[in-house]
Amino acid sequence: MKIVAFKDPDYSSRVGEYDLLVNPETYKVTNEQQYSNADTTIGSSAQSAKFKGSGSGLFEILMFFDGTGMISKDKVDDQIKEVKELIYQYNGDIHEPNYLRVYWGTQSLFQGRLKSWKVNYTMLDMDGSPLRAEATATLVASVSAKKKAIEERKSSSDLTHVRTVLDGDNLPLMCHRIYGDSSYYIKVAQHNNLTNFRALKPGIKISFPPVI
Repeated sequence: MKIVAFKDPDYSSRVGEYDLLVNPETYKVTNEQQYSNADTTIGSSAQSAKFKGSGSGLFEILMFFDGTGMISKDKVDDQIKEVKELIYQYNGDIHEPNYLRVYWGTQSLFQGRLKSWKVNYTMLDMDGSPLRAEATATLVASVSAKKKAIEERKSSSDLTHVRTVLDGDNLPLMCHRIYGDSSYYIKVAQHNNLTNFRALKPGIKISFPPVI
């Protein structure tokens, strides 16, 4: 596993990289969705959760540092300094920390920026200098504004979408997926010249026009 640093949100201007001495046995990925309570009426029996947007995506890895000579001859402090300067330190060119991508082989596992950094020294020499340490790095997902706009545009309801009918699909359900409102099924049926929208045949393609 390696961490590659960039100084731009599009991850194109590479700064440097750090190869972990030992590949971690596990890593953690956390994603969340954010909601607000749409119904705040006093005395209501239940609340409706209204979608606000995607929350923070988090990626957590545990890095191992060894200065006993079994894995590396470099001092633990020097190893920690190397990776910390890459992922934690302030980059004067952009006036903020670097943007990061985590790779395992050729696969990109995560991209974002460092949220937190914690070091646990697990073995000390007689003079108190560290011989082994573990560092927990937590990254928060970061997508460039350009890429975000493209992705949001792809799923926008003001574009024409073409979908293939699958087993169990019905027009109101498909309309809800595209527009967030199943009541558009009549307009979609008319647009596609469907005479029997209640019995859609799997495999046919249906065009969903922009919402007007």
